[in-house]
Amino acid sequence: MAHKSESVSLLPPEIVSEILVRLPVKSLLRMRCVSKSWLFLISTRQFIKTHLKFQPTNKIFLRFYTCSLYAIMYQESPHLPDDLHFPCKDPLVDYNFVGSCDGLLCISSGVGDLFLWNPSIRKSKKLPFSGSNVDCSSYLAYGIGYNKCQADYKVVQVMGSSHSEYGFQNEFRVYSVRTNSWKMIQEYPGVIFCNDPAKFVNGRLHWIATHVSDKNDSWFISSLNLVDETYENVALPDLVYGNFDWELGILGGNLCVFCDYYKVRMDVWVMKAYGLVESWTKVASIPYFTAIEHSPFPVFISHNDEILLQHGSNLLIYNSTHNTFKHPQVQIHHGYEIQFSLYTKSLVLPHFVEEV
Repeated sequence: MAHKSESVSLLPPEIVSEILVRLPVKSLLRMRCVSKSWLFLISTRQFIKTHLKFQPTNKIFLRFYTCSLYAIMYQESPHLPDDLHFPCKDPLVDYNFVGSCDGLLCISSGVGDLFLWNPSIRKSKKLPFSGSNVDCSSYLAYGIGYNKCQADYKVVQVMGSSHSEYGFQNEFRVYSVRTNSWKMIQEYPGVIFCNDPAKFVNGRLHWIATHVSDKNDSWFISSLNLVDETYENVALPDLVYGNFDWELGILGGNLCVFCDYYKVRMDVWVMKAYGLVESWTKVASIPYFTAIEHSPFPVFISHNDEILLQHGSNLLIYNSTHNTFKHPQVQIHHGYEIQFSLYTKSLVLPHFVEEV
């Protein structure tokens, strides 16, 4: 053992770093015990950031459980999810998944608390009180993303409320991991946001929104830039109008629109070049069949155009080439609504650590 340790110490530091940065999180957690220098290296923000680039998004989050994406897509046997052991879980409290970014999961509770949690390294943090009176809100919408200019993870809370004196108002608050504090930013007046979790793409959080004054109830995509905290609208694809609902999603890192013509089909649109309306591409049209009782929600698309779908508390895989479905067997608890999402295993901390 001593001989091996001496051999490793003879390697140049840059070679050691190049080797370690390609290892999975579980191995790196063990490697921290090899030496003080390895512990220091693995704990630096630069190493954690570089390590992220080598980590595939290959885990499925199933409300405090996790499964291998590869196993679900390509293996036939039943899959038993692993319990992630959320340390803040109270059996009397209802929790909701707000979103994920670089392996950090954001969880909200039914009593108004917010948590950042990285299950890969078993670190979590309860966020301080935002200052919002959520009991007076008409709705709450959340999002989590990364400000690359400040190297800072941000959680955004949108609280909509109706006042007899001022009309409908939105209150935007942004939490910074770096400062461990909330601040209010400029609101987006006259707009109601859908309370589904925001989708983080290209440095921006995206929600479905509508204007308060719009009597036609037409919806659009609104985005918040986490760098300069400005709002922009994102043009929709050229949808075939009719009786349908639509949702936002992310497939392959791209912003998506899922257009659900209920009991007929679901069209899947992908914005392949962010911000270019002409880059919207319909990648699939998923037919309904008699066994589909709920609107399916695409979670993942493979290189051979197989689409993993959430269907209620179950999963489906649709093959667009052969127009076939298969049902991966995932043994999950069905006592409550399951929220499916992809996430990346990472070393990202839910709190800021000052480096010497």
